[in-house]
Amino acid sequence: MRAFVAIDLSGSEADGFLDLQERLAVGRSVPAGNLHLTLAFLDEQPESALEALHEELEEVRHPAFELRFRGVDLFGGVRSRALAVLAEQEPALLDLQQAIKRCLHRVGISSATRRYRPHVTLARFKDGGQNPERLQAAISRGGTSEIGPLLVTHFSLFQSTLTSAGAIHEVLCDYPLQVFGDGEFDGF
Repeated sequence: MRAFVAIDLSGSEADGFLDLQERLAVGRSVPAGNLHLTLAFLDEQPESALEALHEELEEVRHPAFELRFRGVDLFGGVRSRALAVLAEQEPALLDLQQAIKRCLHRVGISSATRRYRPHVTLARFKDGGQNPERLQAAISRGGTSEIGPLLVTHFSLFQSTLTSAGAIHEVLCDYPLQVFGDGEFDGF
């Protein structure tokens, strides 16, 4: 099963991303129901590995936090294949991503070794198939874009099914983050 762990942004928080997609108007827009911020891409995994990971993810204790997004960039190397809005490098986000990476390690699932660049993919294109000037214009238009703050209260394990019409993402399980009232949180 092709899977990933992410923060689901397909609900009411999708509005800012959809507005930005409309303003940038390049490539094939990611559908509202597929908007997410990946914490760990798992690729193809046997069901038994995902069950073991599920048990580990249930044990993650992490406070809820706010996410902000600013600016856009191309992803996919020399032949850019995606345009994304960049998440600010919030310490709480990076801590959560590292906690998930430790869960993967404990169950024997390898994770990407490249530097983590938190982002939300807004549009995709085939093998750099967009006009470079048009892409640069879109990046310029999106350069000052800001979305957020968005309160992150959970993360999810997703299944991703590839089809000729694009990927279909399905939430397998949600994992709550801890929400504290004023004065309740005193550290772990």
